[in-house]
Amino acid sequence: MESEPKTERGEVIPLDSTIDQPTTTVVDFTTDDPSNPQNWSKTYKWSIVVLTACLSTVVQLCTIIAAPVSPSILTHFHSDNSLYRTLIVSIWELGEIIAPLIWGPLSEQYGRRWVLHIANFLFVAFLVGTSLSTNIQMIIAFRFLSGAATAASPIGPGIVKDLFAEEQRGRAMSIMSLTGALGPMIGPIIGSYLGQRAGWRWAFWLPTIVSGALSLLLFAFYSETYKVTILKRKAKELAESTGNSQIRSKYEIENENETTSQRLFRTVIRPLRLLFRFPLLSLITLYISVVYGFTYLVMTTIAPVFQNSYGFSEGASGLSFLGLCLGLVFGGLLCSWVLDHYISIIKNRNGGQSPAPEQRLPPVFLACILMCGGHILFGWTVHYHIQFVVPIIGTGMIGFALAVTTISVQTYIIDSFGIYATSAISAMLVPRNATAAFLPLVGPPMFASLGYGWGGTLVGLLVLMFAPMPLLLMRFRKRLQANSSHDTIMD
Repeated sequence: MESEPKTERGEVIPLDSTIDQPTTTVVDFTTDDPSNPQNWSKTYKWSIVVLTACLSTVVQLCTIIAAPVSPSILTHFHSDNSLYRTLIVSIWELGEIIAPLIWGPLSEQYGRRWVLHIANFLFVAFLVGTSLSTNIQMIIAFRFLSGAATAASPIGPGIVKDLFAEEQRGRAMSIMSLTGALGPMIGPIIGSYLGQRAGWRWAFWLPTIVSGALSLLLFAFYSETYKVTILKRKAKELAESTGNSQIRSKYEIENENETTSQRLFRTVIRPLRLLFRFPLLSLITLYISVVYGFTYLVMTTIAPVFQNSYGFSEGASGLSFLGLCLGLVFGGLLCSWVLDHYISIIKNRNGGQSPAPEQRLPPVFLACILMCGGHILFGWTVHYHIQFVVPIIGTGMIGFALAVTTISVQTYIIDSFGIYATSAISAMLVPRNATAAFLPLVGPPMFASLGYGWGGTLVGLLVLMFAPMPLLLMRFRKRLQANSSHDTIMD
């Protein structure tokens, strides 16, 4: 998707030269340019990835950490309103639906660094507000604002693209995606034990302290990684030092007649324009939304199932999420090796030419089949009250498939959309978060009507319907690209 002119090894390259007009020069990275983030040391690059991934884990952990302590919150404030109990948990997701539309596009307009730092500051401040809340309404309001201040999830994959070449992104993307998906799984475990032993406020104080420390580390060590911003700064510095006002960055494509408010509006709506005008992105977003929605449906079912059917205590029921967690870990480990190794093999066979982004998608086909089996196994083993390890194995299959799907899809997107990869990721996150927030509401009435066995079978078959999608994307890639409006991202 990214349109890049051919360049020489030099830093400043003549772009257009006539007798009547001054020469316009374009600034680009040289092969071994130390300002190019992909040329930075491995230690520094991996430090940034790990810090951002850990912050993403804390952010996603906060999504559902309130679930096990919500009864204690209502008791503390002498309320029995079931709507409040639901809102304390679900209002966060509403904020996370809005967040990608704000922070992802802004990071492409103003650079990753300061957008990420500002969002992190607001996130920690709103968590402090949640921890100190004096009534339920304050908790709900601060939970919404905290969700809206989550920038690590949409910006994290963009940082991976900034730092790593195509054949090196699989492992970094595995860490970034895995930690983000792991947070909601360990949230109930941490929340249930903190609620029992330290009180409900510590379910909010702990992520406040951890996210505050991670934010300070990022503030101290994270340098700008977005190449568009770096090259614009280089061009500006070179123009000032040489007095040549015709020096431009290769990405400097702003309309001089456009006002700041118009440019900001165009930037913020870019994710939605991508989502509706690129069939490839629309289809992959539909699939990942279904996968996430059904996974969250199972997540919200696990605790009551193991408490009511298997007699687990409130604290021990959090351990039933270990199946999902282990599945995510194994799926992430697999992708961290397979994706890069597979791309390297194809690149070598093509004489060094980069393969099509769709080559990231074959693992999704197998993950889809495995997820279908996981839902069916979980449903029928719970239905017949089979020993609790077996349904946990079913959730492990779901977690494994979720990790493989998420990592493969997000890597596919950042390979496909060039400098606007973060906007594309943000476009995917909006419906994904919305589905994860609202589809679990269907779970209780569905399982009450069909039972766990047939309910799990229905969910599994709906997931299985999407199994051919990655193969169809690979088969009809050129036709779908021809129907895409490429100008929507080239401002």
